[in-house]
Amino acid sequence: MAGKDMLSFFDLNKSALGRYLPLLWWIRSWCPDNRIAPLTPEEWFEKGHGIVGGHLDKKGVWMPDHEPSGKVHLWAPPPAIADAMLEQLLMARHKRTDTTHIVIIPRLFGPRWRRLFHKACDVTFVVPPGASFWPTDMYEPLWIGVLFPFIPHRPWCLKRAPLMVEMGWKLRQVCKESDFLAGHILRKLFKLTRRLATLPASVACGLLHVPRSRRVSNVFSHRR
Repeated sequence: MAGKDMLSFFDLNKSALGRYLPLLWWIRSWCPDNRIAPLTPEEWFEKGHGIVGGHLDKKGVWMPDHEPSGKVHLWAPPPAIADAMLEQLLMARHKRTDTTHIVIIPRLFGPRWRRLFHKACDVTFVVPPGASFWPTDMYEPLWIGVLFPFIPHRPWCLKRAPLMVEMGWKLRQVCKESDFLAGHILRKLFKLTRRLATLPASVACGLLHVPRSRRVSNVFSHRR
C-alpha cells in the first residue's frame, strides 16, 4: 500500500549467515571444526562432494583429488535455491560416506525444499526467532539439520534411530530456553556418533535405543 515491492520484505536471495553472521560463531562453538565456513554455491558441485581439485595422470586423463576423511561441511543456501542444494547434498552423502554435513535454512519457500530436507538429515530441529544467534528481527524460524557419517554395521544409517528422534525433539525444546545447553547437547551428539563406528553392532544399537525386535529381524534377514 505504501508503493514498495512486497518481495523486498523477503530475503529469498540471502542465506541465514548472510542475514545474521553471529549464527556462524554459534555453529563453530559446537562443531568439531571450529573454523568451519559455509560452502559457496560453486563449491556445492565439487568441494561438497569431497573433490578438492585434480590432476592429469600419465595418459592425460583428468583425475580428481579427494579431501581427507572425517571432514565437516556447512551448507547454508538462500531459500530460493535450497532445493537445488539439497539435491547435491543427497548425492554427495553417498559419494563420501565418512563426511558430516550441517544444513541451515530460514523457513522461506519451505514447500520447495522441506521434503528433501527431511529426507537428507539424520537430526532436525527448528530454532524460533529470539535466540541470541537468531534474534526476533529475523522473523522466520531457522531450520537446522545434521547428516552424520554412515557406520560400518547396523543400523548403517542413523536416520530414524530412536535416539536421533529424541535428540531432535529435545533440541527444539532447549533452543527456546538456553543457547549454551543446545550447543552442549550437539557437542555430545557429535562425540557419540564418532564412537559408534568403533563399537559392536549390538552395543551401537543399544546406544541408539533401537528396539530389540528390530535388531533380531535384521540378523535373520542378513542370514537369509
